[in-house]
Amino acid sequence: MKKERFNFREAYERVDAIKGRLNEMAQNLESDKEREAFTEAEEGERKQLFRELDILEMKIKANTPTIEVMHREDIAEANRKIRECLSNGQRFELKIARAVASSFHGNASTYASGISGTNPSGLTTHDIVEPLYNKTILSAIGSPLLTGLKGNHQWPVVEAFHATINDEGAELGDTKIPINKLIPKPERLGIAVPITREALNETDDLVQLVATEYMPVAIAELMNKIMFSQTKVNGATDLEGPFIATKMLADNLKTYTGEAPTLKQIVGAKTAILSHNVKPDGLCYVMSEVTKGELEATPKWDGANAAIVDENGKIGGVPVFTTNEVPDGQIYVGAFKYAPQGLFGDMVFIVDPYSKSRQNAIDFVLNVDYAISVLRQEAFAILSKIGVTLDKSAVELTVGDTIDLTALAYPVGTAVTWASSATAKATVANGKVTAVAAGNANITATITVGGQNYTATCAVTVKAGA
Repeated sequence: MKKERFNFREAYERVDAIKGRLNEMAQNLESDKEREAFTEAEEGERKQLFRELDILEMKIKANTPTIEVMHREDIAEANRKIRECLSNGQRFELKIARAVASSFHGNASTYASGISGTNPSGLTTHDIVEPLYNKTILSAIGSPLLTGLKGNHQWPVVEAFHATINDEGAELGDTKIPINKLIPKPERLGIAVPITREALNETDDLVQLVATEYMPVAIAELMNKIMFSQTKVNGATDLEGPFIATKMLADNLKTYTGEAPTLKQIVGAKTAILSHNVKPDGLCYVMSEVTKGELEATPKWDGANAAIVDENGKIGGVPVFTTNEVPDGQIYVGAFKYAPQGLFGDMVFIVDPYSKSRQNAIDFVLNVDYAISVLRQEAFAILSKIGVTLDKSAVELTVGDTIDLTALAYPVGTAVTWASSATAKATVANGKVTAVAAGNANITATITVGGQNYTATCAVTVKAGA
């Protein structure tokens, strides 16, 4: 008897319907202040829905085949199976595994340092890791991305202990880095990347398309978001980068005013780190492309022929890494070997042909375990621009005219207060200036940071109409 093919579409549609009904029941209970629990009938329905949901999810998993790639010779067969599943509308898992040699215990990938022999040759994970590596801070500091980690891994560190000269039998100096910080706590990252059916149909090597063109970008963006965010990323438990605002040392928060910081101010942020007895290993400046562009056009000092960011993309020999995760006007600096990060285990793509069907695309969902630790908070500093600028410093209007002024506030997101020095001549509301009568008025945009006001002004000249 021929086995009936499992209908993934119907299963997904039913899963969505069950979740929708459960959400509806929860909202009804929440909005009904007269009762504290579900009725007997609702409780029975809820149990039945959860039972059906569990069965459906087990069936989906049981009918999801795994296509495993461990060696390059597996790729041709994997591509064939992928096309067969896509043609049949079948959900499947693509597992890009590490062919682990008996002597390999989760060491660092060494493509960055050029050392051979650490990992077995011909690993297809390399196809993901190398382009991923090139999009992270690790490429700037020349530190390898740790991959294939497993078990009770311990981070390699530039300094774990410091020795002191003591009398015989005396106790050694304190550990600078608590041992619990050396043990990473990986968390599951899930990243969905839709790939159009046209792209899949026109590509011979689907494994290559997924592994080298789409997924590295998505993984790197999320890793950079975690590394450079000033707040904990939604859904994270232990994943925190070194620039969480509430954990930054006050001495390591520096400010500047004006279009760009001086070289002395930039070096001052680095000096704040080194003053804490931090080794300068893995030092790097991090900023947006906009901020870097300003520093490439700013002389090191008055009359200097060289810019702050030199032709090699460095500041005083320290590399510069750019990312849109750092707001314009801010410069991060850190000894990034004190914030190790790595990937654990295999990379598994769950391929879903349904959820993006209306966009004629297929979702490739990557699941991978990722960890990051901040070993020494004092090894990181932020230099922030403070102030506000307007896109126009002077305008001429005719009575009845309007014009929109744009204020750029630093830190980014700071609330702006608008005012007019002569509302009888010109008014302003959220940057929109209206000419009222002939005369002059100054339009000001003001921000308040740390109890101090910063103001930018636009001179408005209003002429009478014809």
